[in-house]
Amino acid sequence: MEQASATLDFTRPVALILLGVVIFVEDEAEAHGIVRRLMDALPSGSHLVLSHTITRPDMPDVDAAVAFWNENGTPRLTQRTPEAVTRLFDGLELLQPGVVSCNRWRPDDDTALPAEVAMFGGVARKP
Repeated sequence: MEQASATLDFTRPVALILLGVVIFVEDEAEAHGIVRRLMDALPSGSHLVLSHTITRPDMPDVDAAVAFWNENGTPRLTQRTPEAVTRLFDGLELLQPGVVSCNRWRPDDDTALPAEVAMFGGVARKP
C-alpha cells in the first residue's frame, strides 16, 4: 500500500482490476481473503473488476483444457463455479448485469452474442 500510494491517491476511489488473476489461487478461503484484504485497503467508492475461469457441466471441453494445462503447464489454474466467483464480490455492491459470461457484460449489441464463454466476470462498488 505504501508503494502504491506514491502513485495513487487513496483519499479518492480507485479501481482494483483482477482479470484472470484469482484463477491462480487454488484455496477458496485464501482467494476470498486476498480479494477482501485488497478491497479493505481501498476507500469507499472504489471498484473491483474481476474475471475468473468457470466450470460447468455443459462446458466439459473447458474442464478438459484446464486439466491438460494443469498436467503439463505452470502455474496451475483453478476453476470455480459461477456462484463461487460471485462470492468473491461479497460485501460489495455488484453492478448489473452481475457476474456473467464476459462476452455478455454490457455488450453494445446483444442480438448477435455468441454462446457463453467459460470466463465469467463482474464489477462491484465498495460502499
